[in-house]
Amino acid sequence: MSSGKQLPRRTFLRGLGAAVALPMLDCMRPAVSLARTTKPAPKRMAFIYIPNGVHMPAWTPEAEGAEFALPATLEPLAPVKSQLLVLTGLAHDKARPHGDGPGDHARAAAAFLTGVHPRKTHGADIQAGVSVDQIAARHLADVTPYASLELGCDRGMNSGNCDSG
Repeated sequence: MSSGKQLPRRTFLRGLGAAVALPMLDCMRPAVSLARTTKPAPKRMAFIYIPNGVHMPAWTPEAEGAEFALPATLEPLAPVKSQLLVLTGLAHDKARPHGDGPGDHARAAAAFLTGVHPRKTHGADIQAGVSVDQIAARHLADVTPYASLELGCDRGMNSGNCDSG
């Protein structure tokens, strides 16, 4: 997917204005090496967690099956609609209290991809299951440069002592 132009890594870092070590990006490789790639791109998956919920009608198609119309929020995915699954009406039982008291937000975040009711603690001995994204990463490690990439906007400074444990 190269236009044949190259962007030197130093120029990129200088323009970024930060002194961080970045992996080599595709646009930094010579165009010749990109053209020689014969392996098909591996399948990708993404999980998006919104802790306080969303207005579900804006995300949920009105019809089931392959001929559904995308709601406005999902409209940017129209080019890949045939490859898209929109799962709705799900509930996560392991995110419910089950007798361990308040803490719905922290519990829900911990149970989101693990399927496990997390053990509450006020210390550093947090415990939950292995998340589905990390299980997938184990299987993708040999077909992609980065088996897993986690992005977040929460600093996580309160781990183990937030939302009542």
